[in-house]
Formats: sequence, C-alpha cells, structure tokens
Amino acid sequence: MAARTLAAVLSQIVEARAEYDTRLLAQQLGTNYRSLMYWLRGDRPIPADLLPRICVLLKNFEPLDVLESQAGRVAFKIPDPRQTSEKEFLVISNLMKDVGAALESIANTLADGVVDEHELNNTIPKLEAVIREMRLCEIPVGNSVQE
Repeated sequence: MAARTLAAVLSQIVEARAEYDTRLLAQQLGTNYRSLMYWLRGDRPIPADLLPRICVLLKNFEPLDVLESQAGRVAFKIPDPRQTSEKEFLVISNLMKDVGAALESIANTLADGVVDEHELNNTIPKLEAVIREMRLCEIPVGNSVQE
C-alpha cells in the first residue's frame, strides 16, 4: 500500500467536511483561495507554519500524523496534567505497601525451593490484598490467586 501524501490527506479531510467553506479556511489562514487549492492538490508544498492551524481549524490532526509517520515517529496528544488528589495518593500508597508485603512473602515462600501449605496460607492473602487494591485503583487484573 502506497504511503498517503500530506496533500491527499488534507484534501480528504476538507472534502469530508463539506460544511466547511474552503474560501473561509483560506481567509482564516491568512492566505488566498488559489494558494490553498494548490496545496490541497499537491501542486505546491504547504507552508509548515500553517499546518498546525489547518489541523486546529478542521479539528483533525491526521495531517500531522502523516508527517510524523514520514519522519519515522509516532505522534500523540499530550494529556492535560492534573493534580493527584489526597485520596488517590492514599490508594497508591496502600497499593505500594501491599505489593511490597506480597513480594516479600513470595520471596520467603520460594527461598528454600519448597512451598508448604503454611507458606501458601501466609502468601495468598497478601496477593489477594494486592488484587483488591488494584481493583480499587481500576487497574485491570486477571483471576484471583485462589481461583
């Protein structure tokens, strides 16, 4: 399959947005209609400084994805940062404690190479606590240890 060109992707987006007037788009970009049509047909290269504005105006960032792909990179939108709440810190802290206890228990259980029932009875509840905490954090987990 041939790689899609920037002009082809832009043309497709503009065509799909039939309600979006290309003359208005040219005006919003501060260029003339004829130049915009040259860019969309691929007759002339699109000025790089206009591409982000085109994407924002059309509410479609696929043209930037095409450029990233041509450069051998993967583009993604940077998530909005937000403060971690006190409750989230508490849940994370509890999960870290439970994971530490479970790992210590597993290490002790496996240290001598023999697993007896007493060691299992000590280790399984700690692993179950980790799974419970992960569910509270909405971290996907498989079946519980005893299942």
